[in-house]
Amino acid sequence: MKTDRLNRVFAVIVVLAFALGCGKKSESDSTRTAPPNVKTERAPQKTAKKRTDLRRPLLAQSNKLADQKEGKKPDAKPKKKATTEEKDYWSKVTFGREEFEHMRRYVQRNYYHPYIDEKMAYVSAANYALLSVKPAYEIYPNEFLRSRRKHPDEEGRLSGKVFKLKPSDRFSIIVYTKAKKKKKAGKKNKRLTDEEILKLRAKFRARNKLLKREWAKVPFGEQDFWALIDWIKERNQNDPKFKLKKIYISAAQGYLNSLDPHSSLVSREAWVHSTQTTKDSSFEGIGAILTTRGDFTLVESPLEGRPAHKAGLRAGDTILKVNGESIVTMPLPQVVRRIRGKKGTKVVLTIRREGYPKDFEIGIVRAHIAIKNVQSYTLKKHKKIGYIKVTGFVDTTDDSMMQAYRELERQTGGLRGLVLDLRNNSGGLLDQAVKLADRFIQQGIIVTIKNRRFDDQVRYASPENTLSVPLIVLVNDGSASASEILASAIQEHGRGLVIGDRTFGKASVQTLFPNDRYSPTYYIKLTISRYYAPSGRTLQVTGVIPDVMIPPKVGGKMPVGFREENLSNHLSQLGKKHYNSPNRDLVKKLQACVKKSGLAEKLHAADPNPQIKFDYQLMKGADYLECLIQQKKNQISQLKK
Repeated sequence: MKTDRLNRVFAVIVVLAFALGCGKKSESDSTRTAPPNVKTERAPQKTAKKRTDLRRPLLAQSNKLADQKEGKKPDAKPKKKATTEEKDYWSKVTFGREEFEHMRRYVQRNYYHPYIDEKMAYVSAANYALLSVKPAYEIYPNEFLRSRRKHPDEEGRLSGKVFKLKPSDRFSIIVYTKAKKKKKAGKKNKRLTDEEILKLRAKFRARNKLLKREWAKVPFGEQDFWALIDWIKERNQNDPKFKLKKIYISAAQGYLNSLDPHSSLVSREAWVHSTQTTKDSSFEGIGAILTTRGDFTLVESPLEGRPAHKAGLRAGDTILKVNGESIVTMPLPQVVRRIRGKKGTKVVLTIRREGYPKDFEIGIVRAHIAIKNVQSYTLKKHKKIGYIKVTGFVDTTDDSMMQAYRELERQTGGLRGLVLDLRNNSGGLLDQAVKLADRFIQQGIIVTIKNRRFDDQVRYASPENTLSVPLIVLVNDGSASASEILASAIQEHGRGLVIGDRTFGKASVQTLFPNDRYSPTYYIKLTISRYYAPSGRTLQVTGVIPDVMIPPKVGGKMPVGFREENLSNHLSQLGKKHYNSPNRDLVKKLQACVKKSGLAEKLHAADPNPQIKFDYQLMKGADYLECLIQQKKNQISQLKK
């Protein structure tokens, strides 16, 4: 793209994981394709200006790093300007050596752990800076290069020119080279299997472990870092397009990323945009969720009642062309931009559908699509069962959830049960998560926050205005941070059943520090605390393990997923990985009921290829909710006797 990629929002390992096929991307045809994925919270500190983030972050804005790690090829020829370009959120930010040093001092004073590996922080800062120039460079220990340069797993990544700043250096600079994957003869570009993903992850962990071991033997410090920065400046001094600010911002991102994957530099403008987008977003398009598989763009599901649904687009359709232009091999964000357009205009999609002899076209008239942070409806096949989906925890979430709940109560004349959907909810405001937990829990601890500089902060439930409706909570590997606080509190208090897949496993708290003294245009987002579930256990890495594990598809297996443990430099796991849910005995009692009277499998069998994707986890959760309601009725009847 033509814009400066400093606003690209991916941490290194996230990009690597997706490049290796370790994660699943899906997007709607909206401006939500790549929002800065973070949210805020009032920090436990007394300083009013500090705000705390509990969102699963992908906000590590390094310039070229995302495209380079993804291995994207530059366009062969200039293309027409896209209707919506990536915004350069760093254009108004002032950032130089003084700001970089200020960031370092702030980290040393406020990071959650008193020990910081300064050597690896400088190594990471140097690499981020080197990767931000053209051509891009990296630094490696000499011994690592010697042992890995011709290793087949590197796929040519270490084949670039190698040189040193000083002959005595025990590390070398290498020209960055994209890995060249060799395609097997006759093998199409298919999505990786779970086994292939796990093997790639194991290789990456082994490589990373070896690299850290070799760096431990090599001296590298502040002087080496600044020598590399001076080398970058000298090498690019005659380039009119060279921006030193970009180098310092990239270096700061690298320094922070070495601490953990959730610490980063954030432009204030990007933050404001992120907050507004997460609250409620709207766009003009067709209303469909898209995903990728190999080189192809697939329809994950049209949104009910939206133009794509009305025009006949179906879950599983492959989109080959948009307005006659092939989109095969095109990155998903570019596909989304081509599908979007002004309300009332028409877009023509060329579709390939399983069972159809020929590809065909579908014309769809674009419309205004509103996507709310809190969405609700009643389940058609389950009388008086409500459904509320919470996408993120922003300052209006609790109020919006209660409005939705009251409306469901009004529509049904009184709910029999409620499904609370936290799938793919990457977190947000801690206060809002606590408020929602307090709605359902009558008493006891909701969450404990521990910080090395301040006393523990314990948040309790209050007995007033507690909702007693039978409850099911849906989660998956996209449920992170604040949503894990809510799910763990409900589970550990025995207030409801948690159903779906193991959650992300992010149990850390980040503070946004506004740099008003230096520049009011950016924040330092830094991990300052860990949080703990009501039982005292941490959710770090472990996450919330559902009471009932349900795969996304009928008869399918649990997906590999992408979680905290797949991030580079993640905070350590404390305690055991597995734990016993207080609901395990209850689940055993409900399983026979679900097997006997459950509707999920029957509904799917009646329409195995629906236009709108069948939500097996939701329908199975509703089955457990029905049996939970019946079980409570039986208990009341026995008490009356």
